Amino acid sequence: MRLFRTRTHVALWLGIVVAAVGVVLVLAAPPSSSGWFVTAPESDFSYVAGVRPWQLVVGPAVVLLGAVVAAFAAGRLSAQRRH
Repeated sequence: MRLFRTRTHVALWLGIVVAAVGVVLVLAAPPSSSGWFVTAPESDFSYVAGVRPWQLVVGPAVVLLGAVVAAFAAGRLSAQRRH
């Protein structure tokens, strides 16, 4: 296929897919809580505010990684000579 002609093309598409997966992770994250503390009078459980879901921690890092890989691949492809 023409899309996967060289390793640079593969890196470009891989970066785009990885960035899309990161966006899906961020959008699928459960809603984060506000800064309120909740305690029950006779409960062993106390709610600690400020804990972020793992999707909101990993998702932006995955988007950044995919965007960097895609940007380097796109830059390399734009600098190549056309035959």
